[in-house]
Amino acid sequence: MKRLVKFIKKLYESLLFFSFFSKKAHYNKQTPYIINNQKVTVIEEPKLNVSLLGIEQSGIHLIDSKAKTAFVIIEVSQIEITYAFFTILKTELSEQFSEINKVSIKKINAVCFTLTFNKGPFDRGDLFIHRLHEVILQSIALADQNKIQQNLVKSIKMGMCDYSAGANQMMVYQLAQTALMISKTSEWLSYYCCSYHHTQTQLLALTSNDISAYIEKKRYILLFQPVFSMFNGDILQHEALIRIRHETLGLLNASQLLSNIKSKKQKLLLDKAIVTQVINVIKSEGSYQQVSINLYQTSWLDIGFFQWLIDVLIMSKSNKNIVLEIAEVDLINKETQLQHIFNLLNKNNISLVLDKVEGAIIDKLVKYDVFVKYNIKSLKLSYNLIHNIHFNIKKQEKVKEITHFAKSHFLPVFAVGVEQKLELDVLKNLGVVGAQGYYFSEALQELSAFSKV
Repeated sequence: MKRLVKFIKKLYESLLFFSFFSKKAHYNKQTPYIINNQKVTVIEEPKLNVSLLGIEQSGIHLIDSKAKTAFVIIEVSQIEITYAFFTILKTELSEQFSEINKVSIKKINAVCFTLTFNKGPFDRGDLFIHRLHEVILQSIALADQNKIQQNLVKSIKMGMCDYSAGANQMMVYQLAQTALMISKTSEWLSYYCCSYHHTQTQLLALTSNDISAYIEKKRYILLFQPVFSMFNGDILQHEALIRIRHETLGLLNASQLLSNIKSKKQKLLLDKAIVTQVINVIKSEGSYQQVSINLYQTSWLDIGFFQWLIDVLIMSKSNKNIVLEIAEVDLINKETQLQHIFNLLNKNNISLVLDKVEGAIIDKLVKYDVFVKYNIKSLKLSYNLIHNIHFNIKKQEKVKEITHFAKSHFLPVFAVGVEQKLELDVLKNLGVVGAQGYYFSEALQELSAFSKV
């Protein structure tokens, strides 16, 4: 009798077990999307309206002081932003981001919309926006089956700002716009995130006149970032990088100040200050045999600036020590405008480095004759191209094309912004001969490479 009762009990437990999984399987079945004419509420508003961030409409409240809200601006150039797309996107967001309770979606124009939602304090901004990018791609594919996801990747650009309670909403919007503009600077960069914090708000408060005052009062220093050989660790050359001394923020790099320097006069002032200081350092320090300088595009297009530059380099006998960096996009798009300046530099034995290389020289079939004609001695791969290259086969293929072209013409290829050993190993295998970046010079501020003014 006991054995019979025991058997019945086990049978009952087994039936409960299978019943549980049967229900779970039923709940896990995905129902197809039914796209109808039901509209999601989308509010058209002026871009700088305080309610643009969607806090009031979405009912998002930051109960946890450590939690953050994310505001994202998305531009999609290859599809029409419709209510059907928003319906799918909301469903996908609720499924893929279980930690999100409410989402506010606002349509800005035919190709741009914004998202606002809360995210946990444990979510890293870069990982969060990567997940979001994948969900948007998936939503587009579901909304339009004719779109190929591979072609969509380059057409989606995103800028995100994550912030806590009490943030100035106007500045949040500006930071998201800045992040969007950064993502649009490269075909390899689909998204970018700027976090709202005290430093960012102070940077936004800086005016162009403030920057000019810092330069005129010589409240800046230069550091010389080395480019190391991949094979023996020798220093192949240095790149001059400016740091502005701010009273409370410390040393600010050029990328933090770019949006604040607007006038041509201020850009010329900054470039002249860098050139002058580099010449002084080369005179006093024999270890800096070759130093590259990155100039503003406005300086490249100013013949008066280059007449001054050539004069000071010849007088100081630094024309063979200083190398100028010209962006790949400027060489291709502004070659006609720059020909006279290139010829002047070549005539005076001043060589160039092709900077921010992303592969346009390969795609546009630029001939080696151009490199000889303009005295271009080396190439520097863009940070956007080499960042996380160990995860991206397409990036590896593009770098291999570039190094193959360069090697056949005895042009060294350097990588900029190397952060990880994995990146370094892949780049070395692909034929890159030199590299610079955080991986090599994490503690640059402690090195004697600083030159005090």
